[in-house]
Amino acid sequence: MSEAIHNRRRFLEFCTDGVVALIGVCMAVPALAYVLAPIRRWSDKKGGSGDFQDVGAVAQLPIDRWQLVSLQLARRDGWEEVRIRHGVWVRRSKDPNRPVEVLSPICPHLGCPLNWHPDQAEFVCPCHGGTFNAQGRHLAGPPPRSMDPLDYRVENGRLFIRWQDFKVGVAERVPVST
Repeated sequence: MSEAIHNRRRFLEFCTDGVVALIGVCMAVPALAYVLAPIRRWSDKKGGSGDFQDVGAVAQLPIDRWQLVSLQLARRDGWEEVRIRHGVWVRRSKDPNRPVEVLSPICPHLGCPLNWHPDQAEFVCPCHGGTFNAQGRHLAGPPPRSMDPLDYRVENGRLFIRWQDFKVGVAERVPVST
């Protein structure tokens, strides 16, 4: 009988150890994920090819004419993935050294959307009257700096643009980290 009691005790000890180990793992996984999350976010932002969005063929863009093209970003907020659509001002150039110009459509004054007026050859902010020339340089009004250029690359005749938010209301071009 003592052998049966000994076997029963070993079985109960084994079950207890298993339950304690399972509880430990359940507590360790979220803690480990919390500690490693900044490393994962850093590696996601290192500038891999995932940062650039394909907006179409360069040949489809009109030469020396600004066109608003859209790109769609996927941002992860916790467990939820949010899709955000942005418009970007793009112009194809005849200059082979700089075949494309890309400007953010956001006014550096207070973040209003900038409109292109081809008849005046100017970008105009509808909120406070800021104006910019055809190259995006500040001409008049309250904006503290010129329009913000965006990074791009051309691969196999296709245009890839990296979206970047910048601080508004300041004279320096300061990227906003997301």
